[in-house]
Order: sequence, then C-alpha cells, then structure tokens
Amino acid sequence: LRGVLFLVLLTCGTQSEITSRIVGGTDSIQGEWPWQVSLQIRSHLCGASIISDRWLLSAAHCFQDAISNVKIIKMKHFIVGEGTSRTIERIITHPNFSIPGLFNNDIAVLELSSPLTFTDFIRPICLPSSSHVFRDGQTCTVTGWGTLSYQGLSLNPLKADVNIVSNDACIRAYGNLISNKMLCAGILAGGIDACQGDSGGPLVCEESSGTWLLAGIVSFGDGCAQPDTPGVYSHVTALRDWVLQETGI
Repeated sequence: LRGVLFLVLLTCGTQSEITSRIVGGTDSIQGEWPWQVSLQIRSHLCGASIISDRWLLSAAHCFQDAISNVKIIKMKHFIVGEGTSRTIERIITHPNFSIPGLFNNDIAVLELSSPLTFTDFIRPICLPSSSHVFRDGQTCTVTGWGTLSYQGLSLNPLKADVNIVSNDACIRAYGNLISNKMLCAGILAGGIDACQGDSGGPLVCEESSGTWLLAGIVSFGDGCAQPDTPGVYSHVTALRDWVLQETGI
C-alpha cells in the first residue's frame, strides 16, 4: 500500500479524497486544505502554508516581534481534533519587507526542526512559476483560523471563495500602498474576506487540471469584508524567485 501511495502523497496542490477565520466563510472538511497550518506561541499567531516537508511560507509581518524567539514558535497542523507539531528552526523574512511602503514584500519562509511526513491530511501546496498569471475575476479560496469580524473572536478554521480583483480596483481602494508585489482579492460588495489571525495564510486557486496553486499570502486590509476594500495579499508569482533562492523550492 505504501508503495502505491508514495508518489501521490508527494504531489503538491492536491486535496484529500476524504474531502474559517474567514468573514462570511464556511467550515472546511477535514483534509480539504492539507497545506494550511497554524503558527503558535502558546496560542494561534498566524497562518502558513506547507510548501515542502521542511519549509513553510507565511507573511513577514507576523514575525516582527518574534524573530528573537524563534525556538518558541510552533507549527501545528490540525487533523480531526489531533495535531502534528513542529518547532521552527529558522525564520527568513524578505530583506526588503516594508521598503518602500508598508507591507511591501510581506513574505517569510520558515524552516522546520524536522521534516514532515506527508499523508492524506498533510500535503504541500504548489507554487506558481514566476510567469504565471492569475486572471482578474478568477475565483480562488482563502482559508484560516482568524476572526469572524474585525477584532472579533476566533472560532474554527473556515474557507471562503473570493475573486481576484484588478490592479486598478486595488489601487482605487488603497492608493499608493499597493505595489507590484501585492495582489487583491475579495468580493467588492463586501461580506467575505480574510481577517485578523488569517495573516500569513494561503489564497489558493484551482487550475483546470485540478491542481491548486498558491496565489497569495494574507497580508493586510482596511478592516474586514468592507465594501470596495478587497483583501491585500503578497503576490506569490512576483516573489517566486526569492522563495526559490532561499529554499531551493
């Protein structure tokens, strides 16, 4: 059985066959998003995505007060009420984070203390190529353990479908805060969005092949789920070469 499953379990961007803190989202099925993890210092800090058996991808802003305490940050991956836990060996944030503006280059890679064993419930997400285009209006999914409203309470992990928003609409909402290292997604009518605690978590888009790609990393927004103010994500395509340089992935 192991021999038959081995190649399947190493395939990125695939969901379990068993198959929110998201505003306006719905509960996820166990194993539906096997790359989503929770980073914790005693309690949930931020989300992150598994990109290999040794590396996670998250947002740089999650670690501005935690870099000196790397050893106490833990990754937890929740599986049907149980969890896989790893300590973080090393955190590498983008050297140009916040340069020239707030949240620019908001990306970090985290090296685990020991490798993960991939299962139906623990799998990596695929990374896009540096030339991949996520089209305006494309429906993608954001997942996380964040709050259900601005400064609201954290409950169970949720998922929500959002649309890629054009760069022009993103700039209209946020002005010169937006750079080419950012991607906007949401529902312009409001009501569905990532929120506090989702930071660092994944925005994923399904290809026609059925493979999921990591399009964005939850970065910032004006409140949560407000009309005409989509969520802003670190644009993985634009930051892909840096991830490759630091991790070899």
